[in-house]
Amino acid sequence: MGLGLFVLIIAALLVPTFIHTETPAYRPRIVGIAIPAMGLAIDTVTIDAGAEHRWRFFDFERGLVSDPPDTTGWDIAFQRFHVIPSGEIANLGSLAFDSVLQAPDSGYVRTTFGRDTVNAATARWYTYSYFSHLLTPKPDVFALRTREGRLVKLQIFSYYCPGPTPGCVTFRYGWLGAGRGVQ
Repeated sequence: MGLGLFVLIIAALLVPTFIHTETPAYRPRIVGIAIPAMGLAIDTVTIDAGAEHRWRFFDFERGLVSDPPDTTGWDIAFQRFHVIPSGEIANLGSLAFDSVLQAPDSGYVRTTFGRDTVNAATARWYTYSYFSHLLTPKPDVFALRTREGRLVKLQIFSYYCPGPTPGCVTFRYGWLGAGRGVQ
């Protein structure tokens, strides 16, 4: 009994080292700026948020990544696997990104700012593998209300820099029309 348990524990510790999961990795970059006046333009952004004690802030309107103390006008912030909007965000669930043409009228969750700043809608945007110890983004699409009151759809599709080094959050976004639900 004791030897069998010992072998099982050793196997559980060694098996993950032989599993090579393909993880998409991206270098930090901003591909361009999706201008809201252009309608449903889609953009892809990779932000290096790997520092354990530093938030990185993104402003959709300006297509700008900023660090403290210059954090005015931000819409969404990243710190490693933490994702928080400055205002409200709704998790629309596992949908095809291109199928989301309008923002929903309800279902938005506000960020709770404090010692442990969190947003329930973005708290579990990933799954964690105990075997590979890698985070894999869920295929969820989010609707976010910017500080200016515009609506954005957002989908996270990677969490790794080349290496794979954790903390490079890659997401795509597009501007949405108001209301009338998800189509």
